[in-house]
Amino acid sequence: MENLSLSTFDPRLKIILVAVIGILTWHVPVYALCAYTAAILFIGVSNRVHITLGKRTVATYIYFVIAWAGIKFALDCTPLLQGITPDYQSALLAAGTLALRLSVLIGVGMLLAVTSSARQLGLALSWFLRPVLGKRSWEPAVSLALMIHFIPLVQRTFAQVLQSMELRNPPRSKWQRLILVPQAVLRICAQKTWTQTVAVAARKLDSPEAWEPHFSLSYQEFIIFLCLLFSAILPLCLMWS
Repeated sequence: MENLSLSTFDPRLKIILVAVIGILTWHVPVYALCAYTAAILFIGVSNRVHITLGKRTVATYIYFVIAWAGIKFALDCTPLLQGITPDYQSALLAAGTLALRLSVLIGVGMLLAVTSSARQLGLALSWFLRPVLGKRSWEPAVSLALMIHFIPLVQRTFAQVLQSMELRNPPRSKWQRLILVPQAVLRICAQKTWTQTVAVAARKLDSPEAWEPHFSLSYQEFIIFLCLLFSAILPLCLMWS
């Protein structure tokens, strides 16, 4: 576990942490959100998540957060349309809080997705669902693994289509790009879907035996998990006390 590396961390513990932090994000105060964000940034940089995602992807998430914060601020300032002076300070604080919440949610999601393979997350889901679904727990597991596998695939396809359009085609208007890019991406992804189906069958991943979870939990990982879990819950406990 050197340098806070999450790649070898038990995926079951990572899923529990992400789920807990995702719920707490909507209930903890602002200072806790700032602490969450700082911790996510530190762990993300330590695990080179920003390099794995790429500048364009990181910028997209930043624009997403800024856009929703701006929408929140605009909605809180709607009394201005009725001639009533809104509370700009409260509106700005609410928009900033929303930006922090979205940053935490996106951050923990990216940490989980980048530091865990699709198969690891599928096996972890199979382990969680086994008491409920029994032998059929492998079905949602393989569905989740394929979905996670396709997310970066679709992102890369979008980037490749945009690059190809800039290099090969004559100048296109933004409206034409808005129509052509989704069509091209859907066509390419449809072809890759068949390829992935054949790959799953060739590797015999379409059977219950392939999704039998075999995890070995070390004491070191469990202690780190408890420390992180306690740190995440502590602000809520202090708020209630």
